[in-house]
Amino acid sequence: MGFKDLVELKKRENRLLLILVIWLLVGFTAVQFRTTRNISIVIFLPLLGILIILLLALIIFKKDLKQMTFKSVLKYCLLAIPLFLIFTALIFFAVLILIVISILSYIFITSLFTLYNCYKWGVDLDDKVYKLPKLLNFLLRIITFVGGLILSILIMLLIANIGFNWGILPEAVLSELGHIPWVIITFFIILFLVCLLFLFIGKFNAWLGIFLIYVSVYASYLILKASLSLIKSEESVLAFPIQISIYFFDLFLLLITTGSLIGKKAELISKKLKFIKTEVIIIWLIFSKTAYEFISTLPPSEDGMPVSYSFIMISFIIFIPLFLFIGFYGIYNYFKLKKQRKEKKKAKKLKRKDIEDIKIIEEEKFEEEKLENIPIQEIIEEPLTCPSCFAINRKSAKYCSKCGSEIK
Repeated sequence: MGFKDLVELKKRENRLLLILVIWLLVGFTAVQFRTTRNISIVIFLPLLGILIILLLALIIFKKDLKQMTFKSVLKYCLLAIPLFLIFTALIFFAVLILIVISILSYIFITSLFTLYNCYKWGVDLDDKVYKLPKLLNFLLRIITFVGGLILSILIMLLIANIGFNWGILPEAVLSELGHIPWVIITFFIILFLVCLLFLFIGKFNAWLGIFLIYVSVYASYLILKASLSLIKSEESVLAFPIQISIYFFDLFLLLITTGSLIGKKAELISKKLKFIKTEVIIIWLIFSKTAYEFISTLPPSEDGMPVSYSFIMISFIIFIPLFLFIGFYGIYNYFKLKKQRKEKKKAKKLKRKDIEDIKIIEEEKFEEEKLENIPIQEIIEEPLTCPSCFAINRKSAKYCSKCGSEIK
């Protein structure tokens, strides 16, 4: 999980990155609550400016983020001020386009990483169950497969129902949001039926049940966030507790996505994307998240809808195709996964057999050594029986080796 890699931020070379992440988290916390939303504008505006300058320094001037200090960042900011004053209109227009692109990319990156992690968690849990005794693992996998579908549908209906029954949302919005859970549930059932068909060729995709549970939680979070963006906390008793829950879930997604882009994974991404540095991706992620949260502070559009609501609805447009892609990828990848499991099982059996063979050889060797150490006359001579304890002794013995009695 990405949380383990967040420890990398403590390193000296990642100190600038740590400051930017903390800065983002402070602004992110402030924007969640209406009482501190105006403060978040003051926090986000300079952060957006610094992040844009850092992106330009990394892409155009090929600077290394790990070698940059606070003084060097300040120098770039001072150099950027006169350029901004000269080309104000052009830069403002370019920044506006950049912010829109960054928000869309943030939605895509977060959805992709979240859904892939949901898939990995499902497969990892299924692996643990698969290693249990055969009958037990078969029963548990059936329960997780069927139970996962049922539970995910219940989560979608329950959480979505909470969002729709505040009773203070516009009718048009209720109609728009109301179709989303049923669309997602339909795709849940389609994937489930596809996995049932694969059972006929011996491919039991039990991981799908866990995957659907995680996905239903993420989809419900998006629905609640869309609903909450239209409700003022003072208008509903439920709004504030839901707001707190969404804040922590949002924080979880931000940290896990950031953690996925640093550490060892960053090196792997860097090798695959040779033309883009991992540092650029991380700064872009922080910038896109800052821009995404900053739009929450903007006034509503002419129809009264918050700007953030429009982008949350775009999240569903991106989320649903990605969900189907990851789902079908998992079904296809199960062929490879099952082959790996069989190979591991076979290797384990061979290893166990090798250990047993080694034990037999060692026991035989020990017996041979034992026989070699016995004097030859003890093997040839007929044994004597002790009249007192009936223990067996060699023929030349005068006293019993067990009770010490004299043998006559």
